[in-house]
Amino acid sequence: MKVERYDPQLHRAWLRDWLDWHDERPLAPELLPPTGFVVPELAMGFLYGTDSKMALIEVLISNPMASRELRSQALDAVVEAIIAEAQARGFTRLLGYTALPAVVGRAERHGFGAGAERYTLVTKVL
Repeated sequence: MKVERYDPQLHRAWLRDWLDWHDERPLAPELLPPTGFVVPELAMGFLYGTDSKMALIEVLISNPMASRELRSQALDAVVEAIIAEAQARGFTRLLGYTALPAVVGRAERHGFGAGAERYTLVTKVL
């Protein structure tokens, strides 16, 4: 599958639509990192860098109208692109948070180790 870098001009509408379908709030553009990867019309995800050797893989989402098989293949391609980018940028840890068993399974297939069974995300708006 063809993976391309996220371009807000080209891909933001898909992100808004897919988040809306899941009843998720749209992310303000300034909350997205500059590094994201997209399989057009199927899936996308983002690499949040830090000022340490740790990075985050987040906002991994797919087109709910596409077939399960295509979504899965596209998400795998996006995850692989994010892993490769993180390695190329010198990160030694790539973390992600989820409460969804399917996401844990995908992560494990890509070499991630699963921690505690459930996480609670806490957020403070500054």
